[in-house]
Amino acid sequence: MIDIQRIAKFYGGTVCNGNAVIRTPGHSSRDRGTALKPSVGAPDGLLVTCYNGDTADALAVKDMLRRDGLLPLHSAPARDLSPAERRGLSYQLEASKRRRLAGEEAAAQVAGDAWAKASRASRGHPYLVAKRLKPFGIRQSGDALLVPMVDAQFQLWNVQRIRPDGRKLFAKGARTAGLFWPHGLHCADGNPTAGPLVIGEGFATMAVVHAETGLGVAAAMSARNLGSVARAMRQVFPTRPIIIAADDDRHLPANIGLRAAREAAGAVDGQIAVPLPETDRRKSGADFADIPRDEVSAHFLTVNPGRLAA
Repeated sequence: MIDIQRIAKFYGGTVCNGNAVIRTPGHSSRDRGTALKPSVGAPDGLLVTCYNGDTADALAVKDMLRRDGLLPLHSAPARDLSPAERRGLSYQLEASKRRRLAGEEAAAQVAGDAWAKASRASRGHPYLVAKRLKPFGIRQSGDALLVPMVDAQFQLWNVQRIRPDGRKLFAKGARTAGLFWPHGLHCADGNPTAGPLVIGEGFATMAVVHAETGLGVAAAMSARNLGSVARAMRQVFPTRPIIIAADDDRHLPANIGLRAAREAAGAVDGQIAVPLPETDRRKSGADFADIPRDEVSAHFLTVNPGRLAA
């Protein structure tokens, strides 16, 4: 029998309307984007809905549950649902979707207020000093840096808060899927800037890429969000060259950063830049904020010779 209470407690989530609401793998520890509910008609007897992910994320959740001993290793055959059960399940999903959208709208209002009231970020903020970054495209509220997160229409939905110690937080219930931090994508007159668009994971990584190359950048905030952001950017910039700046997560199983970058590049006919050569024998990974600054632009010159912004 599937123990929803135990699942929620194990992953630091909550139980709401019979659902275990937990973090979607690859997202912030405060994320609550995945809902799990027992269902006699679902494989394994469990319905998994990732509101900030896709089918691959839902399957990853089930793999995680099996690995942690919270779901049987072998699926039990699912029986057909009755018409009444299907209607009930559809109603539950629609109700959950409405609650999620309402929560995201409320969180967007809070994020907008916080952004409007924030001040210019201090050059002396400990995180910026540690990363050797200039405070462009961000603001500061108290001791936290605010990184704006927008959709493909450049509407603000969320802000990432970065504490002095580098801890990163998203607002509870706020949208993250498909959102990104943009910088240098457009000129003051609204026209696209010159050169390719570079998409990567974190704010610091993409801030370094922009500082060293002058290219327009977008930070997807997580590996699993790279594909969504890349596809959205391809809609906004149909002919612009796109480069995916990979995080080389060779210290993690299956190197999720490199794998997600390759998939995102393939989805938009883009190219990929990797901070470390495959022949490098180091066991720890790296992103473009980890390598020497004078090496960053060379990676993108190699990927797209002659296309760097002046």
